[in-house]
Amino acid sequence: MQLILWRKQKLSSIIAICVVILAVLICLRLSVWQYQRGEQKQQQLSQLAVSKEQGVLNWQELQNLPKELNKTGLQVKVSGEVNKQQYWLLDNQIYQGQVGYDLLVAMTITGETAPLIVNFGWLKAPTNRSQLPTVVWPESTRFSATVQLKQGNLQGFTLADEIGAEQGWPKRIQGIDLTIFSTQLAKPLQGFIGYRNEADGIATPHYQSVVMGPDKHYAYAVQWLLIGLACVVIAFFAMRRRGYENKPA
Repeated sequence: MQLILWRKQKLSSIIAICVVILAVLICLRLSVWQYQRGEQKQQQLSQLAVSKEQGVLNWQELQNLPKELNKTGLQVKVSGEVNKQQYWLLDNQIYQGQVGYDLLVAMTITGETAPLIVNFGWLKAPTNRSQLPTVVWPESTRFSATVQLKQGNLQGFTLADEIGAEQGWPKRIQGIDLTIFSTQLAKPLQGFIGYRNEADGIATPHYQSVVMGPDKHYAYAVQWLLIGLACVVIAFFAMRRRGYENKPA
């Protein structure tokens, strides 16, 4: 009987140790991930600072930059024709606590054949989910605006497996994919998108280059590290106490 009891206690201890090790490894992995995110945000802020020093570029100055340069953060003055009939509405966009859509439009820059996708800003969603917001366009199809460029990871967070696209126009989408946009327009696109900075009555610009700063990511990294350490300390004292309780009198 004592042998069976000893084996059960041994098995229980092994299982407890495995659980603690697993919990600590998860905490360490999350800590490293948050630290890496902080480093990425720090690099992004440094790149944005360099871009800001360059001021607002015109389209020709942008074209003269090296093609391999990541253009995220650059401010560019653009002018061209906007397609008012064919545009996208990016779903589940929150602005000041309200749910809505971001208005994405193809702008053909003067002298270019490949349009630039421009995010005009936020539109409030109608109460009825089956309805889409009405875009009040000015009479002219020509627009001039200063936009902030973003290149690289454009998809953003979404629970959808695909960005989706309803038949006809406008199209309600769950994410940004320039390849799909290009197919839908049947023409090539610029390899980046632009976010409008100025409100013009069409939509409300609300783009933020960095939503969570690196300091918060570093703080989360320390937090997960301390949680992992706490797991080790608690497990140590729990097993030590259990050893005393099981110790023969």
